[in-house]
Amino acid sequence: ARSRRARRHFERRASHDHASFNVTPRVAMADSIASPAATDAFIIVSSIIGILFALFQFKLVSRISLSGAPGGGNQETLVSGVNIDTSKLIGIYEAIREGADSFLKAEYTICAYFILAFGIVVLLLVSYTGGEFHIEEGGLTAVSFVAGGVTSIVSGLIGMKVAVFSNARTTVMAAGPNAWTDAFNTAFRAGSVMGFALVGLSMLVLFILAHFYTLHFTKWDVEGSGEALKLTECLAGYGLGGSAIALFGRVGGGIYTKAADVGADLAGKVVEDIPEDDPR
Repeated sequence: ARSRRARRHFERRASHDHASFNVTPRVAMADSIASPAATDAFIIVSSIIGILFALFQFKLVSRISLSGAPGGGNQETLVSGVNIDTSKLIGIYEAIREGADSFLKAEYTICAYFILAFGIVVLLLVSYTGGEFHIEEGGLTAVSFVAGGVTSIVSGLIGMKVAVFSNARTTVMAAGPNAWTDAFNTAFRAGSVMGFALVGLSMLVLFILAHFYTLHFTKWDVEGSGEALKLTECLAGYGLGGSAIALFGRVGGGIYTKAADVGADLAGKVVEDIPEDDPR
């Protein structure tokens, strides 16, 4: 009898634990899933915070003045034994900026033609499926492609502008009393402008596209409708456009960087008579 009571007690306890095991995770999972409005707000707020943080970092970099040296004089020692005139530094900075602007204008003019031409190709290829034309899906995909390309262009433009803008300012900070720390912070902040602006801007544009596309695919959240798949396929054009322009930036930027490196090497050796492997 004692054995039967123990067995019944064990069975009731096991049944209770099994029910708790089945119910508790589901309740916890239901509580952990945020509402669509909360998810939208999280994405928007995160994107805006990223963009604002990039602006804040740029503001810190822009506080560095090129009109005078960190110590208040007209000349500062950047490398032991070498004095650099501030006016000469500004002249070099202006030359670099002019060259970068010319490069960006030439590159992004070609990118604009590419976006226009390839956008038409995406429109035609995506629209014609199964022997029929679905112009709406092709058009939405082409719009996503153009949006991705433009976003990539804007991000690259911001990165290049900030890189040139911070170049001379990093040099100025390297001449100050806390050379290592100040120069590193200036360069790091300038790089973070590009990083946070890119992520924040990309997330925000993608969210806006997805939001407007759900107005077209009204049954995207209905199981079995197939509109969720169409929605994601249309949004895939965004990644294609961004990646295509990034390819131009990587190849063209690499060529421009190598040309600038060769120019700096020649200027240092020929103009300033600096020997090979000199730290300057």
